[in-house]
Amino acid sequence: MSTPASREAGIKNLKGAWSTTKSSPGMSWDEAQAAFLQSRQLGINGAVRAVKPRTLAEYKLDLAVFFNFLRGLGLTHYNQLTEKTIQDFAAWLQSPDRGKGGWGNATQRHYLISLKAFFRWVELDLGCREAQMKPFHKSLPRIGKAIRREFIPSQEQMDIFRNGFDKEVVWGLRDWTALTLMIDTGARVGEVCNLEPEDFYWDVNLVNLDGKTGKRLVPFDSAITGRAVQHWLNVRAKYAHEDCKKIFITRYGGNCIPNTFAQSFADNLKKTGLKKALGENTISCHTVRHYFCTMYLVNGGTLHNLQRITGHKNLDTLMIYVNLANQMTTVRAEHEKVSPVKFMNEKADGKKIVMRKLIRL
Repeated sequence: MSTPASREAGIKNLKGAWSTTKSSPGMSWDEAQAAFLQSRQLGINGAVRAVKPRTLAEYKLDLAVFFNFLRGLGLTHYNQLTEKTIQDFAAWLQSPDRGKGGWGNATQRHYLISLKAFFRWVELDLGCREAQMKPFHKSLPRIGKAIRREFIPSQEQMDIFRNGFDKEVVWGLRDWTALTLMIDTGARVGEVCNLEPEDFYWDVNLVNLDGKTGKRLVPFDSAITGRAVQHWLNVRAKYAHEDCKKIFITRYGGNCIPNTFAQSFADNLKKTGLKKALGENTISCHTVRHYFCTMYLVNGGTLHNLQRITGHKNLDTLMIYVNLANQMTTVRAEHEKVSPVKFMNEKADGKKIVMRKLIRL
């Protein structure tokens, strides 16, 4: 016959690894991160759906910034957190320690979104409640809407940028090929990193892009993009690891990640002099996608087919490109005809006014 003490011990064992007593400090940061990532992978406790491996990696990197900040304060377990600590972290994101003016607004927003998802998981997870872990998502600063960048480089600037990659160097050829593909298809950088040779259907000039909105078949130009990719595949064969299946590889023969191209694009901006010329604007991996969407419409493409190519689920997102395309076509064409400065030197009858000559001293 079991005693009350043995029954109590059995109940505690059934509660699982996250069960704690009232005086317990709760989960360690490693334990909390592992449980949170598992919930995202399964699509439970606040996750809308099971997320892709790339999203899991982003969550892990974002939360590492938060956890390392806490470790720097000497905190090792969740229940040591306070509302003041959360506010200090938010202030730290904007501090000079993160560079001039702190991290950019988009980067801060990215970290706060991941942290909010983490605290929402704490609120909904049974193990967290048993460990008496308090959710702090209401203590986070208000997360504003994403800042939409409306800068689109000119064709001349994009030509300079594309030609800045040295195709005589292996990794310059890789970056030039990836950029060519992105300009031709509007692919996200993550989709480019996911590509494998079998994703190209050479007989019909279609490529299978797999990104955050699912898989979709997108046409590509066989004469330019097709030849570029095939040439890169021939070069790639000499440098790729046997177990690497991705088309675009690192200098060590492994899979490329988005940061691989983000860094090479940043280096190319400096090399071409565009970083100084563009000032606050820039050409990033996502800028190339904006460029594709805008120029697709400028050159006569339809909004319906653009949505099918890019995988945008919401037409409202694409309307920004419609507005930009209109500025670059109809508005510009009309301005060239009716600009007041064109009529300043003309009379009503069309005869030119004789301008007074400047007398230079």
